[in-house]
This record gives sequence, structure tokens and C-alpha cells, in this order.
Amino acid sequence: MDRYRVCEDLEALDMERGRLYETITVTWDESMKGNAAPIGVLCTGKRSVTLYLYHGTHTLQNILETGRFTANITLDPLLFTESALADLDDEMFSQHQDYLYLKGADAFFTAEVESVREVVKRDRFRESPVSIVRAGVREVMKGDGFRIALNRGIYAVIESLIEYTRAEISDPVKVMERVREMNRVARKVGGSQEKEAMKRIIEELESKVNHRKSPGQ
Repeated sequence: MDRYRVCEDLEALDMERGRLYETITVTWDESMKGNAAPIGVLCTGKRSVTLYLYHGTHTLQNILETGRFTANITLDPLLFTESALADLDDEMFSQHQDYLYLKGADAFFTAEVESVREVVKRDRFRESPVSIVRAGVREVMKGDGFRIALNRGIYAVIESLIEYTRAEISDPVKVMERVREMNRVARKVGGSQEKEAMKRIIEELESKVNHRKSPGQ
């Protein structure tokens, strides 16, 4: 634990209220058998977060069993991939007090469940039962190599800008379709800056589409 220092709250990790961050959430059963999975964590305050968990997962099962979890922040794409595709080996976890966390995490915070509410989530593809888990942050641990907590909003903006630069040499209508999909992501997980950026990109693209459709062009 020498590489980590205790911080006051989530602001130390540059996490802002209303933004969803991509983490590897670590949970465990009563025997302290660890499980890790990529989970988006919604920051709802300096010391509070919310998780939306689909039923039938080890993450939800363990949280209901123990009432605790850690959200681990990393930029390592292999850790995200390995935790999504298979169970991590026991040696990938370390213990801090009564919590498990992921070895090599740039930062992590411990959390205790305050409430669980069951809802049915409807999206473009299906309806699914989802548990809304609200939790209080207990301890924030920041590593020496910490850089940033991943938020997909900024990446949606960057991808949209790349698409925008291609509008002159490709079909702007198809470009608009891809940008609108990125806009859906930014509106879901991003903050006010990402949403404003996407608005401006879409306005400019709409101008290009309308220009292409104008008579005589």
C-alpha cells in the first residue's frame, strides 16, 4: 500500500458529479473469493456513486451478499479485456482492510451499499431487469501513477471530430449517423462540456448535409 495515499474524496481523482466513469469493479463473496468486471460508475457526489447492474452477474450477487465493493481505476486495456472475458486469478487481487482491490490499479476507492432498487431498463434492443445500487464512498486511494479516470464522453467527441473531417470526402449523411451515435454516448456518460461540443459538431454537420442537398450544388 506504500504506492497509494489516502485522499479526501472523489474530487482527488478528478471525478465530477453527473459523469459516468469506466472502472474495473472488484467484489467478493463471504469467503473473500474475488471477482472483477468492467463496470461504469456514476459519480453522484464527492463521496457517493451509483451502479446499474444487470441481473445474473457475479458482481451483483457479491454486492447483495457482502454490501461492499471497490471501484478500480486503470488505463490498462489488457486488464479491462481480461476482467471482461474471464475470471482473474487470485494473485491479481490484494486486500485492504475488509476490501479487495485490483493489483496495479492507478487508484481505487472502497464503497458500502446504501440502497438497492429494482427497475426494468428499456433500450433500443430489449427490456432487462436492472438493480440500481447506491453506495457511499469510504476511502479513496490514489496511486503515484494516477493520470485520469476514464470517461467515454471525451472519446465520443474525438471520434466525432474524426468523422467530421471525413465529411468532405465521404457521404455526410452516413457520417451524421455515426456522429449521432457518438452523441448518444456523450449525452449518457459525459458532462456539460462534452454535450456542448457534440451540439456544435452536429450543427456544423447539418450545415454540410443541407449544403449538399441544396439545388444546383
